[in-house]
Amino acid sequence: MRGYPESRQPFDASHGWRMMVFTLLAAFLLKQFPWQGIGLMIRPDFVLVVLLFWAQRRQQGVSLGLAFLLGVFADVQDGVVLGQHALAYSVGVFLVQYFRRRLAMFTLPQQALQIFPLLLLIEVVALMAGWMSTRTPHGGWVFASAFTGTLLWWALAAAGKMPAARATQE
Repeated sequence: MRGYPESRQPFDASHGWRMMVFTLLAAFLLKQFPWQGIGLMIRPDFVLVVLLFWAQRRQQGVSLGLAFLLGVFADVQDGVVLGQHALAYSVGVFLVQYFRRRLAMFTLPQQALQIFPLLLLIEVVALMAGWMSTRTPHGGWVFASAFTGTLLWWALAAAGKMPAARATQE
């Protein structure tokens, strides 16, 4: 990394847990906005996307226990069946950690193409968990939220100026 003054250093995921906590809190706040209509249907799961970002970027930053705990918080926040998001977030973090090396081989656009099916699968897991308990499925908007989640993940990774392929070469 070039010799930047401390205040001008680019974002680096290895800086510690403070940035991770800040971004997760910001994601929970974004999820708290009063989304309505089509915005609610295409809204990505902000917490999930940020959680997956950190699960890929940090070796020991995100565990399955943290994913489950954040999922329980998201369940309470959304007022859905307790464990619906917890199961989906745990599956998502497991899959991203499992495919971490594979994701690191690709450029940022190629990583986004790898993240889309993962987000889609995670949304289907959450949908099925809710459907089996009490809620009926609400249309094909799962594809839209997975697509917007992929775009959000891409923007988050680009804002971090840190595609994993470049970070592993240094």
